[in-house]
Amino acid sequence: MKFTNFAAAFALTLGALTQVHAAPLVLGDTVQVSNQTGTVFTPSTYSDGLFTNVAFKLNGSTTTSHASAGLFVLDHKHVTPAVGTSWTQFLSFCLEPDVFLTTNNQFDNPYTVNSVSDGYSTASDAISELWGRYFSSVTSDVTAAAFQVALWELAFGATDKNLDTGVFQLVTNGGVKTQAQEWLTSLNGSGPKAQGLVVLTDNPRSNIDNQDLLTQGPVNDVPEPAMLALLGIGLAGMSLARRRQSGAAQAA
Repeated sequence: MKFTNFAAAFALTLGALTQVHAAPLVLGDTVQVSNQTGTVFTPSTYSDGLFTNVAFKLNGSTTTSHASAGLFVLDHKHVTPAVGTSWTQFLSFCLEPDVFLTTNNQFDNPYTVNSVSDGYSTASDAISELWGRYFSSVTSDVTAAAFQVALWELAFGATDKNLDTGVFQLVTNGGVKTQAQEWLTSLNGSGPKAQGLVVLTDNPRSNIDNQDLLTQGPVNDVPEPAMLALLGIGLAGMSLARRRQSGAAQAA
């Protein structure tokens, strides 16, 4: 873990509060995506992000690939409709483990705001349940990577939910795999479903380097009481956070 849970709570709450006051991401909108802070894992309110390296196999390949799995912190700006010229920070996870986001703002703009069911129809319910059940548990490197790995499994193998078999297979063992598999196994359709989930899809789709970004848009314009309470806890815990030098890193 790169900083305390209190500091993580503050950072995640700040991200949520930023979203609810920003122009909403409406289906069909076109946006620019960027990385204004400098690395995809490191906004100004974090120490050095939430992520860890994992190894996996994809699409039946015998070759092991590697990626940094975790919570992305990026920025978007509306193109159509034009609702302002400022960048809005948002939290997201990727849905393509074999496509890298770089740290120098080389994004395949513009992006279109789509529903999760558009392109991930068989996995949309499970993705919504995963987010609804466990996104609040993303407070460390391990849980952030586990959440990202679980999303990759759902995006590529929603029917089996098994990290050892199917199209997506996690080679890395340890806490990330244990947590991700526990979450996947629990998805039975009876859990709470997240509202406002959207996928930012880059254009053109024919580009082999396309990366779909999953995020949660604002559900209302007023911070919930629980968010305000969490923000207070986060501020109280900021004194406990340890600062570590952050570095640019590639991430899937």
